Amino acid sequence: MHNPSPALIILSRDVNQYQALWEASDLSNTSLVLATDKVAEVLESTFKDQSTILLSEPDLAVQVVAHLPNLKWCQSTWAGNAPLLNHSKQDYILTGVKGIFSQLMSEYVLSYILSYVRQHQTFIELQSKQQWAPPRIRSISELTIGILGIGNIATGMLSMFAALNVNIIGLSRSAKPPLSHPQMPMFTPNQLVDFIGACDVVINLLPDTPATQAFIDRTTIEALIASQQTVTATTSDTSDLPKSRQFINAGRGSVVTDEVLLMALDNGVFTQAVLDVFTTEPLPAQHVFWHRDDIVITQHTAAISKPSDVMQVFMENMTRYTQGLSPLYVMDWHQGY
Repeated sequence: MHNPSPALIILSRDVNQYQALWEASDLSNTSLVLATDKVAEVLESTFKDQSTILLSEPDLAVQVVAHLPNLKWCQSTWAGNAPLLNHSKQDYILTGVKGIFSQLMSEYVLSYILSYVRQHQTFIELQSKQQWAPPRIRSISELTIGILGIGNIATGMLSMFAALNVNIIGLSRSAKPPLSHPQMPMFTPNQLVDFIGACDVVINLLPDTPATQAFIDRTTIEALIASQQTVTATTSDTSDLPKSRQFINAGRGSVVTDEVLLMALDNGVFTQAVLDVFTTEPLPAQHVFWHRDDIVITQHTAAISKPSDVMQVFMENMTRYTQGLSPLYVMDWHQGY
């Protein structure tokens, strides 16, 4: 069974790119289209009453979905869809984008892990002082890197880490290793303290769901602080002292509150935090994070959606939709991903 010719709204800050890609596609004659970057234009148009499909960034889409009475399907252009998942209107299909972020995210995390382990900042400081005092440098192959959230993006990173002989561990609700790496050690959420304690680098890729908000909480950090104090008190060998630990948050800012993250940094649970996402974005100019030497702020740039990549996903889903098939990457309203 085929769906009738749909009416499509493209609401995006990259509307010109999406419109050009749409017009160049084989499906351009199958739908009526309203393309704009202005929410007001959608709300003021009578076209909204007949529109059944929306292609949009979630923060824009959330401003119009309640005003689209015949909406059947929304294709998000982002990996994260919290604005829509938290909205009361949920009587349509919401699809995400997958398979297009692993390359960019791999480059992002690898660049900051290498900068950390090869001590780039230390060398910059030594050069500014004209001081020859080379620090001990470790290899990335000596590290244990832990990934919170073993989804599509994380799985796409694993071959890169494997090529660098990195020890990878993961944490997920099911604690099932990915099919491509069945031997990867896995932890459950109730093993979070042991998981972080085993890591030299913690990478957060968890989605924003009720279950992941404040996932790294004060109790977790307090337990890690206590374990570090125990190690310090019971050893005289500096090689066994609590190790430095990098935290990279490229998932969602809600996984840890600002106060708990600062507590972790102040007490050495994390010795550096690389933050791409925040509880409030843009990060307010007066926020304390801007002034911390142990925080790197990357302004939500880790893996930006490229219209050309998103459009490939949308075109495949549009073909499936018009053929009466379920589109790919349907979001679960209850689970939040």
